[in-house]
Amino acid sequence: MKKHKVISNWVKPYSKVLILGCGNGELLKFLQENNNVEAHGLDIDSEKVSEAISTGLSVIQGDINTDLIDYPDKSFDYIVAHDILQIMEKPDNVLKQIIRIADKSIISFPNFAYFLIRLSILFSGRMPKTKLLPYEWYDSPNIHLFTVKDFINFCSKQNFKIIDKFFTGLGRRKIPTYLLPNFFAEFAYFLISA
Repeated sequence: MKKHKVISNWVKPYSKVLILGCGNGELLKFLQENNNVEAHGLDIDSEKVSEAISTGLSVIQGDINTDLIDYPDKSFDYIVAHDILQIMEKPDNVLKQIIRIADKSIISFPNFAYFLIRLSILFSGRMPKTKLLPYEWYDSPNIHLFTVKDFINFCSKQNFKIIDKFFTGLGRRKIPTYLLPNFFAEFAYFLISA
């Protein structure tokens, strides 16, 4: 999968990795097999955790919103927070914990300033639905909508270093950074550190 490749390209082999919101462990397994990492996962869904554990993966059940405080400083080389920040209760607190716990962090999220979302709101006057965001306004897990510019601004205010970034749009095609990613990127990936 393309999302796995983007993340895999940033994770050095033989690293210690924690994946937040790991679900059934699909990304964990991919990184173990392709990067030879020591992979751990954290997810709130007990059924998905059981499924991951049944395949031999190191996954625990927990709440990202509250349980990250229990991890010691710099206990991982990488933390991956793929497509979860927008569903966190306090994403700023989660990001601060992520930066504290890992040397480097991979953060990915849907860009709510994507031009098709803008056009959808402009012409329909309703909350947009896309392949990436197929929810109605009342059943969406997304409680904090933000954009590429919002994330970059947050990192700047917190003095987080953006090491690398990758953007996709229109069928998950790569969007060059010079092509206004806040407008053209449907999905954003950032590699950050303290």
